[in-house]
Amino acid sequence: MNEKGVRLAVFFVLGMIMGSVFVSIYIGRQIDHLTQENEILLRQQEQLQDELNHLKESMGEREKEVVSSIETHIAITGGSLTRLEENAVILAIDKQVQQWLEPLKGQEVKNLNHLLIPQIIDNRTVEVAGTSYRLSVKLVVSGPELVFYLEAKMEKGARPVDARGQA
Repeated sequence: MNEKGVRLAVFFVLGMIMGSVFVSIYIGRQIDHLTQENEILLRQQEQLQDELNHLKESMGEREKEVVSSIETHIAITGGSLTRLEENAVILAIDKQVQQWLEPLKGQEVKNLNHLLIPQIIDNRTVEVAGTSYRLSVKLVVSGPELVFYLEAKMEKGARPVDARGQA
């Protein structure tokens, strides 16, 4: 029986070794699979973190709105001008107004003094081809694009002059 007992013990030990090998292989595959899944999740987390950071940056940029452009809408009153003359006057007034308002570009919208902005233009006189026009601000819409609605009134005593500067 001794030989039989040794044989059983050898088979038992051999079975344990074989079982350990199979369990190690099985667990090794699971560990490899879980390690790969963990790396994938870490990459996804990094991508999501980058996306979150970009969104936070863009939110910060949105909060800091700056004046990027200035738009004017000008109505001419107080004289009879042809369409061509009126367009020439509007173009000249727009150019002058843009020069006056140029320092506002690039400033943060929330830091602008919205009560003083219309006073930059209001009651100023622009001379176009020998005719004076008094500007009055009707409306200012503030945001990243400042929009001015102006009225340019031909001053009394001024003669309408055509686009070529002739009376």
